[in-house]
Amino acid sequence: MIWYIWEGVRAGLLLSLLVGPLVVLLIQLSLRRGTLASFAAAAGIWTSDLAFISASHFGLGRLERLLDYQYLNEIIGTVGAILLLGVGLIMWYRKPPSIKGKKILPGRRGLLSAWAQGFAVNSLNPFTAFFWSTFVVTQVHNRDLLSSEALAIYGGIMVTIVIADACKVLGARKLRAFLKPAMMLRAQRAGAVALGLFGVLLAVRVWF
Repeated sequence: MIWYIWEGVRAGLLLSLLVGPLVVLLIQLSLRRGTLASFAAAAGIWTSDLAFISASHFGLGRLERLLDYQYLNEIIGTVGAILLLGVGLIMWYRKPPSIKGKKILPGRRGLLSAWAQGFAVNSLNPFTAFFWSTFVVTQVHNRDLLSSEALAIYGGIMVTIVIADACKVLGARKLRAFLKPAMMLRAQRAGAVALGLFGVLLAVRVWF
């Protein structure tokens, strides 16, 4: 059983080390709206991953038929690209937060909005669907693993992702102590450009 947990940990580390829009989103939310909002976005990402795990493991036949739909990748990729470009544009023109001002904890609507951003960005990334469907087929179903063994792998992945994302959020929190207003503006716009580029690359990847 320990070996299956270790397999999950390795897969989780691979996912966590991939630099993508999710990392930028977590860092930007932590700098702008605080650690709690960033954790809410991370929870949205984890919820999305759990949904993909459940859909892939328990509804594999239907998922395969859905993934075989001719234009599914283009539809998901286009919506995801538009979302990333939109968030990037808003972030570019939005006034950077005051570092010295008193931090106001986000309310329920703010936390729900952050959660929705994390869930949407992760769910509308074609790589997420590709990874989970491929992983479940090759590493679980094709090996005829027992339910307990599959659960150990999934658990290892999710625990690793949660720990890695928490480290990213807390690391971004530490940056606030070193950022001056001008640096905060540059950091915010750098994040906006990064999200915009991810959106453009996503559109190019699915259409060309």
